[in-house]
Amino acid sequence: MDNTISREHETALPPESPTHEGVCLRGVTKTFPGVRALSEVDFDCAPGEVHALVGENGSGKSTLIKVASGVLTPDSGTVTIGGQRFTGGGVKHARQLGLATAYQDTALIADLSVADNISLSLNAIGMRKPADLDATLARFDLPFKQTDLVSRLGPGARQLLEVARAMVTEPGVLMLDEPTAALDMRLAAHLEELVKRACDEGTAVVFVSHRLAEVRRLADRLTVIRDGVRQGTFSSKDWEVADIVELMVGAPTELEFPKRATPTSTDLRLEVRELRGHEFGPVSLEVRAGEIVGVAGAEGNGQRALLRGIIGIDRQGGTVAVNGRSLHRVTPGTALAAGISLQSGDRAAESIFAPVSVMDNATAQLGPDAGPAGTSLLGRRRPAFAKASRDLGIVSASPFQPISSLSGGNQQKTVLARPSLKNPKVLIVDEPTQGVDARARLDIYRVLSAAADDGIGVLINSSDSAELEGLCDRVYVMSRGTVVTELSQPTTESEIVHSFVSATDAAEARGATDTARGSRWRRLLERGIAHVSTPVLLLLITILAFYAQSRSEFFWTTFNLSNLLLLSLPLAFVALGQQFNMLSRLFDLSIGSVMSLTVVIVSMTLPDLSSGSVLTTALALAGVVIAVGGFNSLLIVVLKVPAIVATVASMGIVQGIAILLRPEPGGVIAPEFVAGVVHGLGYIPYAFIGLVALTIGMEYWLYRRGRGLALRAVGYDGESAFRLGERVAWIQTGALMTCTLGAVIGGVFLAAQTGMGSNSVGAGYTLPCFAAVFLGGAVLTGGRGSFVGAMLGALFLATLDNVTPLLNIPDAWRQILYGLILLVAIAAYTSLARIRTKTR
Repeated sequence: MDNTISREHETALPPESPTHEGVCLRGVTKTFPGVRALSEVDFDCAPGEVHALVGENGSGKSTLIKVASGVLTPDSGTVTIGGQRFTGGGVKHARQLGLATAYQDTALIADLSVADNISLSLNAIGMRKPADLDATLARFDLPFKQTDLVSRLGPGARQLLEVARAMVTEPGVLMLDEPTAALDMRLAAHLEELVKRACDEGTAVVFVSHRLAEVRRLADRLTVIRDGVRQGTFSSKDWEVADIVELMVGAPTELEFPKRATPTSTDLRLEVRELRGHEFGPVSLEVRAGEIVGVAGAEGNGQRALLRGIIGIDRQGGTVAVNGRSLHRVTPGTALAAGISLQSGDRAAESIFAPVSVMDNATAQLGPDAGPAGTSLLGRRRPAFAKASRDLGIVSASPFQPISSLSGGNQQKTVLARPSLKNPKVLIVDEPTQGVDARARLDIYRVLSAAADDGIGVLINSSDSAELEGLCDRVYVMSRGTVVTELSQPTTESEIVHSFVSATDAAEARGATDTARGSRWRRLLERGIAHVSTPVLLLLITILAFYAQSRSEFFWTTFNLSNLLLLSLPLAFVALGQQFNMLSRLFDLSIGSVMSLTVVIVSMTLPDLSSGSVLTTALALAGVVIAVGGFNSLLIVVLKVPAIVATVASMGIVQGIAILLRPEPGGVIAPEFVAGVVHGLGYIPYAFIGLVALTIGMEYWLYRRGRGLALRAVGYDGESAFRLGERVAWIQTGALMTCTLGAVIGGVFLAAQTGMGSNSVGAGYTLPCFAAVFLGGAVLTGGRGSFVGAMLGALFLATLDNVTPLLNIPDAWRQILYGLILLVAIAAYTSLARIRTKTR
């Protein structure tokens, strides 16, 4: 039978008619400014089948996946999931209809545990975590535990978790976007078994991959897409790899690896001796001039750590020499200066500067060639970029186009433009073709071969054994962090695979030797970092109190202690509100002005505690929460104005309103209210007891309830939370509104202390508020923090304010103490974070 694909095959096998289940897209069109990403595309997948979707990077595959998943809304066309019309509602609605997606770049929250990531996914669509999660995960035979942090997992393990998390919900439709791109052959085979099992259970599986050989093994049907247009749908028996590539590219394409002469030079470009570091070593290897040397091994056996160790990252010993010259004090900078160019396998996180132009990314390492005296001249960089674009085939609309808008293959070629322009002595590339299409893959192969032909020593790590076999002159095989064998001129892919499949996998070895005590220590340490502020602040408050008592007997009097707790209330409430913002990776500089406005309004509307006065005050303050919180949300969440700009603007507006309402201090706040706040249980005010109860409840909510987990997830990684169906905009809006509410409540207690209206009385709370939340474990990058810590931070600062007059400490020294204490708290958190990293 002639398997050559013809136009007849394309028309003979159109997409099937919509079924009562599965997924069906009809006439889907999606455009972006200047780009038509999809043009009237038809696609469907029936229950129990694997329908592969293939095409070049930038062909429209990811856009199609995102339309079906609810990430994007099509301009026209229809989407049907499980027999029901999908008319919008975002990712959450698509998932509730039964469609789950596992993304190539994963939607995992790295700073959460495996269990929390699964809980987050289930909570987003209203499902409960299984009572026995270990038993549920056992079905997938994953090489990690539910208590492990995702950041401790390797790329392959993370990809498996991404797929397993999608399958835990038992979806009717499973969309897999490049699921094996980061997997070695062993893990890829395991994933294939999971896919087959899902099909046997009646799941419709949409499979996107650049590895056409595995597509041929798995797929029942295959659809080719090019430039947003469907080129045809074919039966699994009616196509050959070369023919599909031709449809993808639009022209016949040579699929062979570049022909290279056997290198004969004995000059050593790179010499590594007894190198060791975190997760690897000791390792010795050599790369000669003109050689391409590979590093192979099962996922997690130290390959990536070795490449990073060569340029000094997490290196603990050993020597590195370039052209026979040993490098001293190896760092990424000194390694680059010596002629070693490393291109990371984590393209998005470590290789590209996403908002920056493609030209700036390509010429980032030009150095003196970019201009004299450290300058960067467009007249020098533009010709260099034009040459690299021609040589590497980089496709971009303009040199000034952001690299984030390019396809994965063009991003990778842009990264490889750096060493091509710098002409290093040693080129080290981690996963050179991960996630790129067939044509880009061949362009990259030619770049690496040309570099070797120019006398550069090339060292690559790849999870694709066929790639190692086709490119490399020699291959070092690693297991458990060390080289177990060296293959000279490997002749077959199976020879490479066999050399490491039989070796004990590093992850399994670590799991076998990891004692229960060690596991408990890691879990306690990981939890302790989130809550380290609580015991530290309690200790500091205790030390400060006893020291104050030793210098002044007045400190322990009931009058002073009651006054201290009352003074802490305004700062504590505003700190609790600000902690919501910090957890969601936001902050609000307008809280001091809001507190001042609150005091002004209370002084104008609450002359007594009559029902009319109380109702008027409550309505006015509710209006402040809605107006200020809503205004900040409009600017930050909807219009995407940076939080610092938006809240500085609202700070000025709110402060101006407070001045207009109360130009001079005045007004009387209900004496009964002022006196009532003081009442309590012994010397402890009832308001402070309520604060403590509220804080404990909020802490429980944050770390034990689904919405608290969602808040932390948005702070850690808002994009991943969005892909799971979390309403990120609503969560951030809620955080901003809660912060304003905290400032209003704090302002009410501040009004009880002042007894009259003042338009500037809250101004002094802005910086202490941030000091309190930072002491409570918050960070500007979001996700971390503790409400108990924030409350104790406020109490500590109030104690500091209380004792400094008793100890005759000048106000200037009090401010200095603020700064020093904050630095100590940050240093303690950073130290614990480093310890946690070393235990991974």
